[in-house]
Amino acid sequence: MNQDTQTHCNSVARKGKHITFSERQQIERWLREKKSISQIAKLLDRHRVTIYREVKRGSVSQLKHDLTVYRAYRAQFAQDRSDEQKSAHGPALKIGSNHQLASQLSELIGGKLKHSPYAARQILIRNGIHCPFCSRTIYNYIDQGIIGISPRDMVQGPRKKRKKSVHKRLSHNHTGAISIENRPEDVKQRKDLGHFEMDCVVGPRGSHVAFLVLTERVSRFEIILRLERKNSEQVVRALNRLERRLGAQTFSSIFRSITTDNGCEFADSAAISSSCLSNKARTVHYVAHPYCASERGSNENANRFIRRFFPKGTDLSGVSQKTLNAIALWMNRYPRAIFNGKSAWHMAQPFRHYFTPLFS
Repeated sequence: MNQDTQTHCNSVARKGKHITFSERQQIERWLREKKSISQIAKLLDRHRVTIYREVKRGSVSQLKHDLTVYRAYRAQFAQDRSDEQKSAHGPALKIGSNHQLASQLSELIGGKLKHSPYAARQILIRNGIHCPFCSRTIYNYIDQGIIGISPRDMVQGPRKKRKKSVHKRLSHNHTGAISIENRPEDVKQRKDLGHFEMDCVVGPRGSHVAFLVLTERVSRFEIILRLERKNSEQVVRALNRLERRLGAQTFSSIFRSITTDNGCEFADSAAISSSCLSNKARTVHYVAHPYCASERGSNENANRFIRRFFPKGTDLSGVSQKTLNAIALWMNRYPRAIFNGKSAWHMAQPFRHYFTPLFS
């Protein structure tokens, strides 16, 4: 008898260990020998309730010589019933026993960069790896723990409750700025390229270095610029450097409008809109409503990508512009479900060649 076997017909729990056909044959023989359920449980080192349920499920009605009906346990009937139930558990997993594919998905989704299930599948397909199921199936595998990660290992974690909507009001801090309410409808509907959203990613409290993040609304094309300080002067300087690199005419054709929040770093709306190379306006600056991040949803989503590399509280002072260019290039080549697996680099084809030297 196993030393761990408990007294009073209780034994060590053996999870996932189903009763075998040989054990069923022993149960049938011992029942014919008039052994009790408790005695059989001790002999098989099983719990008494397990044996009781097995006998109940595997019993059939039979006739005696005098035509009276009685119940008796039959091992073959119990085994056939068990096999039938196992075959009715639904179709086999599409991933099967492909441990290598499960490991690759686990590494892409739960690794440092935390790709989404859709992006992970697209990357595998790009690399010539057969992935015989859709991204929805991968979500199900994650929920069931089949590929070795849980929803908490994903980039956004488990779904959170949607916050209540906030009453929209106009800002009075940006004198001269144009409210998002006056932005043309075709910009809102994302019909044309060249309309950007802009925001800043900051480090811990007390630090100065920040990132200026520009996201094109249609293609989700990404540009990340380093700021020595998070203020309006540094934002204008960064845009001026970009305009000098592209040229006034090219800058105006690419950056047709820029939408920002109500942060103090975007308070100098006139300088943001005015060209540093000519007396003409280089873009149109729109300001969103306070506490309405959804009006710059693409930009906020891009910030989440950047936070994969620099979580909140990370000191940004040691990050170079070269590193930011590499991150922006990775984001621009990230497969997007909204584009059926294509990337922002593909969608921004009309103007991406202007930024190729920046990412080289």
